[in-house]
Amino acid sequence: MKIRRQSQDQLSKGDQVEVKRPNGAYYAATVLRPPSVMQKSMVFVEYQAVYEGSKSVKGYVDLSHVRPLPPLEPNRYFKAGDSVDAYWDHGWRKGVVRDILENSKYIVGFEDYGEKEEESEIEQCNLRLHREWDDGSWVPPLTELTKSSKEKDDKSRKVKVKIVFGKRPKDAKFQKDDEVEVTSDEEGFRGSWFSAVVVEYIGNDKYLVEYLTLKTEDGMPLREEAKAHHVRPCPPGLSCVASFGLREVVDAWYNDGWWVGVISRVLTGTTYAVYFSLTNEELEFDHSKLRLHRDWMNGKWILASEEKSGQLVTSSNKLLHKMDVEEKRIQAKFPKGMKVEVKSDEYGYEGSWFSAVTTDSLGNDKYLVEYLTLKTEDQDAFLREVAYASYIRPPPPPHAQRAYRYKLFENVDAWYNDGWWIGQIIKILTGWRYAVYFRTTNEVLEFEHDDLRLHQEWINGKWVTSSRMKNISMLYSEDSYFAHNHQNQSHISCYGSLCRITITNACLPSFFRTLAEVQRELQPFLNQSLAASEPRY
Repeated sequence: MKIRRQSQDQLSKGDQVEVKRPNGAYYAATVLRPPSVMQKSMVFVEYQAVYEGSKSVKGYVDLSHVRPLPPLEPNRYFKAGDSVDAYWDHGWRKGVVRDILENSKYIVGFEDYGEKEEESEIEQCNLRLHREWDDGSWVPPLTELTKSSKEKDDKSRKVKVKIVFGKRPKDAKFQKDDEVEVTSDEEGFRGSWFSAVVVEYIGNDKYLVEYLTLKTEDGMPLREEAKAHHVRPCPPGLSCVASFGLREVVDAWYNDGWWVGVISRVLTGTTYAVYFSLTNEELEFDHSKLRLHRDWMNGKWILASEEKSGQLVTSSNKLLHKMDVEEKRIQAKFPKGMKVEVKSDEYGYEGSWFSAVTTDSLGNDKYLVEYLTLKTEDQDAFLREVAYASYIRPPPPPHAQRAYRYKLFENVDAWYNDGWWIGQIIKILTGWRYAVYFRTTNEVLEFEHDDLRLHQEWINGKWVTSSRMKNISMLYSEDSYFAHNHQNQSHISCYGSLCRITITNACLPSFFRTLAEVQRELQPFLNQSLAASEPRY
């Protein structure tokens, strides 16, 4: 069906619309600039869920590709063969229901420009009946569409049913086959609403209802009694909300029902964190699985009543305050543009720290950092990646690089391969040079004094100088040799040309170059250790 152009008088700045993109799908957008005298057929919009990097896409689109947001119908269920729009990859894509699954899921087939049909599993909350916008109205109209669907159901049954009703009970607010939402006081289900159909009014202010999303163990729709004050009409469809704000009361689609919560954090893209005060949980949801919370009061729908909203926000105040304090603490700790050092646990990089600058705070204790010495594979730009706050620290104070000599067995950071690597001085060489042993790579390398700094640890927001290592591990090249005392106080082992010495609570006087020197210098210590370990009678 050809879409007629909308009149420019119908669009205003801030209007919420859908825009058809080249892939045939419709995407939610906000009008930033309506058609003008110079641009009669063009609209300048900002997409709500289409991004280039971290920024939403903006641009001019043809007026014929723009239409209003269709009304939501979150409680509608579908039959095989229904033409639907499925929310897929942040856009609404036309398809056909091919099969009905359990747990409110459907198999939807999509035509791919004449190629073989593609099928996907889609949840009920991400489906809507397909409609076309033609000459200022939806085709077919909402009322006619509902009527035709019911007529089609009746024809498919080919059964004439004659029902004789008595007078409706005065206290019955709902009739048979009314679509409703039902809540419960049962532990674990408080604060949730499930779609159902009224089977009958059974008196004493109770209804027998059949749920649309809940099943029995044998796969049949669940039926149960519900108190009248636990039953309400289905909320009317609302136009899609462009975005939700912090502390806004919403219903979140979870476990086949709508659960009342509060937006506790606005995350990246179209994702939100929602706090549920009754279960003291915080979960993340996509924008498509949220709706504005409304209360059914005195026979009318009230959008997030002040009383209910106040109770929910108050009950979650402690959590939100805690998150605000934490967020401020994190932002104050590593603000955008701050020079930091980032460590890695990646194999081959353990014990290394690389200089970087924070470019963005992503929440959840995560930051986007840009390294100052590491580049991308094509060497065209500095490498950017996401790092947890626990892997980030400020640069050590300037006095970490000192003017006087380092001592034997002192822990240092050595500048190597564009980063600082944790090691230990195991030999003081001539000319302000040192031999440094790296435990993580099992290597000994030589460094100039200016390429070293005193090793410090960032603990509880303070720099702490690490003490000398009690266990010393060094490498030597000679023939095989092994010595080991009974109390594990000293250990010498050589395998071929590789020799390792580990000594506990002892300091070696020098760096030994031959195995003979090792034996001669360590023999008194080993004799003493072995004698001390012999049993006494």
